Amino acid sequence: MSDKAFRLSLSFLSVFSALVLTIGILFLFFTSNSNQNQQPQSESTAQIEEINKQKPIVNTAAPESFDSLLGTVTALKNHFPDIIKIYTAGYSEGGREILMYTLGNGEKKALITGAIHAREHITTKYLLKVTEDYCNAYYSATGHYGSYDIYKLLNEYTLYIIPCINPDGLEIILSNDIPEKNVRVSKLSEYKANKKGVDLNRNFPIAWEYINNGVTSPADYYFKGYNSGSARETQALMKLCLENDFSFMISVHIKGNCIFWGDTYKTQNNMIYKAFAEDICSASGLLMTAPTKKAKDYGGGFENWFRHQFDRPGVCIELSDNINIIKPCTNENYKNFDNFVNYQMSSNAIAAAMASANK
Repeated sequence: MSDKAFRLSLSFLSVFSALVLTIGILFLFFTSNSNQNQQPQSESTAQIEEINKQKPIVNTAAPESFDSLLGTVTALKNHFPDIIKIYTAGYSEGGREILMYTLGNGEKKALITGAIHAREHITTKYLLKVTEDYCNAYYSATGHYGSYDIYKLLNEYTLYIIPCINPDGLEIILSNDIPEKNVRVSKLSEYKANKKGVDLNRNFPIAWEYINNGVTSPADYYFKGYNSGSARETQALMKLCLENDFSFMISVHIKGNCIFWGDTYKTQNNMIYKAFAEDICSASGLLMTAPTKKAKDYGGGFENWFRHQFDRPGVCIELSDNINIIKPCTNENYKNFDNFVNYQMSSNAIAAAMASANK
């Protein structure tokens, strides 16, 4: 080969090598950028899959005692720290903490409560399970719980959830604590009141003076108290509501498969409250009631006080069918939890309430 041909071959190889090297560098650059852009999405997908495949935190097979409640709520907070925070709403007559947590990051606020009546402690479990299910939906690929965009709703709302308003009553039912000596108890398994024998859902200052149910001293249920707003638990709830701009409130009870949404104390806003309740009923399968007429039935009620104090929707949701027999001192209610509280349908209630309040 001539020197000229050799030099041409050498030049060609140099150019070819440089071209290959350039292409290789460009390939590595674009591949690296592509991987970097895709990585957060891969991590997010992995996080969602990990959340959805884990064992449920909330155990619906057994009641939640005062001691176990904080542990369950803490576990939920640790698993979903971005959307759950823990607070104290106040203290009971027996000095126990009234545990409260928030769910969501929205500017709007709503209040959801359970177990104002001791024997209805399964409502505590209901709220914990709803919380976990909404959290899983929030982090799911769609962000939906059924037909509701939970991701959107919980970025618009912050739910203030008190799973057990009546921790003393809970311990009387579940842990052999005893009410004060002057409290008349006819059947411990049906105990509804707080430690001092005051039915908290008859103690709020709304038509309180008109309550005439024949119970005039501390008892396991129906005693309205010697004065309205006298119980520490009542005072804590009133203070919480007065200090926060809640768009609506829901008090969860257990028996009736219905929703109480209005009364005849004041009726000017009843059409607004009825429309709100109808949206919840459509989503949850709960039955609509007529406005409550008798003061002994609506007087002193938490949701009734809220409605008339703030002119905003306040409803009582009764989860279980009337035919169910409540035996809260056993695990019977929890053996078939989902059916007992009609969970497949009733779990939509709080999402429906947020959606309705947004209209």
